[in-house]
Amino acid sequence: MAPQVGHRVAHRAELLGGGSGGSGGSGGSGDIASPVPGNFAAADLENSSAAAFHPVSYQGVVNGGQARAVVGAKVYVLQVNSGEYGNSSVSLLTSATGNPADSIGHYVLTGEHGGFSIAGDYTCTAGHQVYLYARGGNSGDDGPNSAIGLMASLGSCPVSGHFDRAAPFIFVNEVTTVAAAYAMSGMAKDATHVVVSARPGGSNPFAAATDLASISTGFANDTLPSSPGRKVPRATIHTIANILSACINSDSPTSAGCAALFSNTRSDGSSGTLPEDTATAAINMARNPHANIAALFRLQPKLSAPFRPALESAPPDFDLAVASEDGKTSIASASIHP
Repeated sequence: MAPQVGHRVAHRAELLGGGSGGSGGSGGSGDIASPVPGNFAAADLENSSAAAFHPVSYQGVVNGGQARAVVGAKVYVLQVNSGEYGNSSVSLLTSATGNPADSIGHYVLTGEHGGFSIAGDYTCTAGHQVYLYARGGNSGDDGPNSAIGLMASLGSCPVSGHFDRAAPFIFVNEVTTVAAAYAMSGMAKDATHVVVSARPGGSNPFAAATDLASISTGFANDTLPSSPGRKVPRATIHTIANILSACINSDSPTSAGCAALFSNTRSDGSSGTLPEDTATAAINMARNPHANIAALFRLQPKLSAPFRPALESAPPDFDLAVASEDGKTSIASASIHP
């Protein structure tokens, strides 16, 4: 696995080449729509303690699997809300991106190799959780697919106000999406409505995301970085990532892969609301890990699964638990939703 990671890192410049989705990227024409304001808590809106992001570019690539660039995806920088369940995550990007705002907020676009660049286009509040959300785009030139939803957790906004030194380059793919989804499952209504009741300095459920997968490699970890003696369920994480790829690497939200994924990842498992994107499907899987196991497992590509190692047979559930000498501990955070 190490040679693959090294190869990918060596080609970062190529991935970013032609990436017109940086801070100077064109947002196209059309009227600028105001983001949906949501019901933000005072701490989310009063940014007197927020630090401006360092002007050094924060760069990354959006992939559908290991090597399928997602071109033309909208990449948002979102801060977790500290209000009530169901409130919108706080969009951090500004008009400095050169792109108009939509119902989520301002965004940058991924370029021809899936690369994106953000340089001084947003601010975050120190101590608050931040994540990237990529929506739509064309994976592997199969066709535009608005159902693509990918996430990567950046963790707590540093006192310095920027992440470029902590993680100057980030992979956003199915694995980082699974890690973020399981970490935020108890706090999220969907991928763009995430809250946390704890104020900065309290417990940090998002720490589980960085324990599960590395945003600098795009693969699941073998052991917890915070506790090397504890094993991460790497094959299960990769299997869930492969399941998501059945929709992400398809040509439309009505493809067979997307239809099967969404019908088996409703908000209450086998019932409830259908997800509209793959990131929300992953959140629903984390919240309902015992639902529709066989049907979901069949979505994993048999011959060309993008992430290995993966499970060879269907598991009893899709719960993620880290193993240690003291037993197993579930990763998914305790639910706070009604």
